[in-house]
Amino acid sequence: MTSVSSYRRPSRLRVHFIDPVARFMIRRGLAPGRDSQDGSGLRVIEVRGWKTGRWYQRPVAVSAVEGRRYIVSLWGESRWARNLRAGETAKLRLRSRSELIKGHELVDGEEKAAVLLAIGRKYPYFARGYFKVDPKQMTLELARELAARYPVFRIDPAIDHPHEE
Repeated sequence: MTSVSSYRRPSRLRVHFIDPVARFMIRRGLAPGRDSQDGSGLRVIEVRGWKTGRWYQRPVAVSAVEGRRYIVSLWGESRWARNLRAGETAKLRLRSRSELIKGHELVDGEEKAAVLLAIGRKYPYFARGYFKVDPKQMTLELARELAARYPVFRIDPAIDHPHEE
């Protein structure tokens, strides 16, 4: 389990405006990272609710670090992170492509901090916009503090190839 315990309900603005606009852009191939070779960029994650069984869709940023892909719950403890933690499998969508993935939550604080440090340096927007730190000033110690607040999942394909829908 992660050391993050309190769920922060998303704002009405995020639920009714920001997320729908982001999902629209991702589905149309207008979002950053649409043609990345390393699998990074904005995607829509579809994860099944652990209580309801219903599929939920949320925009997420997939980050590539040393050949592996990661998703950080940039808003802290979120519903999609809780559902992925409970069910492990999900779908990542870009345009009409859907990739079945397995999410493995990083629980080791040092591994999580190293990944957050690499993401903060490689993607300075995340460091400034979400972590509220200067990417040039980001240290391993600061990344350890962030690791306590942000769930991080390594993602791997659940099957060998994505399918078209």
